[in-house]
Amino acid sequence: MEKQLIKMMLNKKFYNEYKGVISRSIFEGELGSFFESLQKAHKDYDGDLKVDDVYTLHVGKFNPALTRTAKEKFEELVTEIKQVTDPTPAIAKDIANIMVDRETAQKIAIEATEIFNGKPANFSEISKIIEGHKKNLPDEDIKPVTNDIGKVIEQLSVTTKWKFNIPVLSEKVGGIGPGNLMIAFARPETGKTAFWVSLVSAPDGFAWQGANVHAFINEEPAVRTQMRTISCSTGYTRDDIPDNMKEVHFTWSKVRDNIKLFDVVDWTLDDIDAHCEKHKPDVVVIDQLDKVNLDGKFSRSDEKLRAIYTGARELAKRRNCAVIAISQASAEAHNRNSISFDMMENSKTGKAAEADLIIGIGRNQSLDEANTNRTLCISKNKITGYHGEPSCVIRRDISRYEGWLQ
Repeated sequence: MEKQLIKMMLNKKFYNEYKGVISRSIFEGELGSFFESLQKAHKDYDGDLKVDDVYTLHVGKFNPALTRTAKEKFEELVTEIKQVTDPTPAIAKDIANIMVDRETAQKIAIEATEIFNGKPANFSEISKIIEGHKKNLPDEDIKPVTNDIGKVIEQLSVTTKWKFNIPVLSEKVGGIGPGNLMIAFARPETGKTAFWVSLVSAPDGFAWQGANVHAFINEEPAVRTQMRTISCSTGYTRDDIPDNMKEVHFTWSKVRDNIKLFDVVDWTLDDIDAHCEKHKPDVVVIDQLDKVNLDGKFSRSDEKLRAIYTGARELAKRRNCAVIAISQASAEAHNRNSISFDMMENSKTGKAAEADLIIGIGRNQSLDEANTNRTLCISKNKITGYHGEPSCVIRRDISRYEGWLQ
């Protein structure tokens, strides 16, 4: 079966269709070496290949130092491949799919065995293997995007399913929806947490619209943020709540089940992904995303951050939810009303490349004695294309942003 698959991979069209899923690990020994040379040959030359072509390139160009014994062994393999009956296109596809299925099953089995033998359980890794398998298999039933105007408008409305409750954002951007990654960033003590709290729990916020919001907090104790969501949703400050418990309970009861906060100081992005797979939230908030742990080794901090933000974007797509990532602004953004995504800490483009919407929260303290004015700097917007810097006001005592059109 492996030799039949190798023979079909000589065909350029078949190779292009399956090169993303057929890997070296499927083939053992000399057959694997042949496949490696086949890959290099397809990269260097156009059109179909012949078995003899691959042999000539293997011993003459790709492996010129082969011993006589190795060459003779490879010649025997080439003869065996030539003698294999060419499968029909339909059978060739079945063979390819079977081989890919086997390899995937083997990876799952290895991971499961390691867990059984004492490795810390990380079933999200198995989920990734399965999802990657489904994603990479060639799809013979790919359908084009609809050209029906009504359906196009209907489908686009899904990308802004959860409407912003700050007027200027609602008017210029609309909202966010499943698959979107939004980044909100600012300098310390500017109101980053208050911003997402306001979007979620202030009147007409995501929670009031019926969204199931899960927020992962790794900067401060989540119970403090929970207090802010209660103040924001009810309009009562922490000091005023004890004297108005009846009204606070009544208002908070309308949205409390839609807002869930979690302390996640030691969580990895895989942990968050596994949580979302199980609980299926509509909106995910990660405050702050830069501090989320990520498996693997990175030579530079910007490489790690890019991997984290790539993972967050994949999370939004894979779990069909909107992800709001809270991030820090660099010192360059200090005491400025106008800030752009290149001022995000430790990243010039890595973070920004992954986002659908980026909002920097600017504040010039020297021009704002009351410490209430904020500028929402929209420097990236793939949702509606609007870019601008509208002003708004923060009510710090109840963590609400209130804005106007400008």
